[in-house]
Amino acid sequence: MNHSLKHLIPLVSTMRKATHRHYSEAGLTHVPVPQIVGITGACENVDTLFNVASRVPVPLFFCQTGQLNLEQALQYYPGVYTIMVSGRDEEKEDARHVRQFSLTEEEFDWSLVSDAKYDEERMFEEMLRRIEVAVKSICQTVVAAHPETLIREFKQDAGGLATSLNEPFHRISYDEAVEVLKKNGFPELKWGDDLEARHETRIVELLNGGDFPVPVFIMRYPKDIKFFNMKVSTTDDRVVLSADLILPHSGEAVGSAVREHDAAKLERRLLGSTMFRLHTARGGTLDDFRWYLDIIGSGRTKPHAGYGIGNERVIQYLTGAKDIRDCSIFAQMTRETCDWRAKEKVAV
Repeated sequence: MNHSLKHLIPLVSTMRKATHRHYSEAGLTHVPVPQIVGITGACENVDTLFNVASRVPVPLFFCQTGQLNLEQALQYYPGVYTIMVSGRDEEKEDARHVRQFSLTEEEFDWSLVSDAKYDEERMFEEMLRRIEVAVKSICQTVVAAHPETLIREFKQDAGGLATSLNEPFHRISYDEAVEVLKKNGFPELKWGDDLEARHETRIVELLNGGDFPVPVFIMRYPKDIKFFNMKVSTTDDRVVLSADLILPHSGEAVGSAVREHDAAKLERRLLGSTMFRLHTARGGTLDDFRWYLDIIGSGRTKPHAGYGIGNERVIQYLTGAKDIRDCSIFAQMTRETCDWRAKEKVAV
């Protein structure tokens, strides 16, 4: 018997209920998104898509993000969210990577922020606020519902964790993070490099002290290393209006950005992206993204922003687990079934 599942399932169940309650009370509409999609269900690296064999004579994949479909739903509702299963065809599962995980995503438009003229910086601030409120609400509910499990099974100080969740999250720009890291163990790091898990962990350490570190937003990443529809800042065209939320113990748990709403800029960014280069190398074309470009270009959605929360990373933060697989019901169940390990048998 896998005792990890016995203690993990109640935490995940409470998180799911807390997520639905939070977004419902915030006035958002729940929208299920397709799990089998075309290329637009990919994150930046299309090489990590699972191919889906089918009778349909077009390439299909297991979805990695429902972001573009949620943007599609913004034609009808000003704020939407989903909870989906994301698939990543990783070379291997390890302490940092799992091949399938639960992802909570929100998209909201300017009408939920203000009736004044659109302001991208105010939109960015609202996005950060919504992320912080959501993560705190969900985490506080889980801690309040399962203090004994966290204390007994995961050796966590539930009271200290609850207290830390009342503190404001730290913020640091990508520019500042690079300079801080260069002075604290990473002299080879240069502007334009993507930050790795070891860099993010160090930033959390440097901005915190004590037993209960607070999550950190790293903001305004270089545009060349981020998803094509992230809005380029009008005050600094090197960067996009994006933010990653780094959680203690677990690392990057939230990716977010204000979305580009200028159709011409959006198409140029797509054509110059790593995603599109990899896609065309596989025989794909711009027409594969046409439906999305047409929605934005036609003005059927208002300017908007959104984010995705990796739920297993949140569980890892709450439990202090060193291995992400210990926080994944999917990983624990496939360990028992051996579905992904044809030659390996595991005692159950």
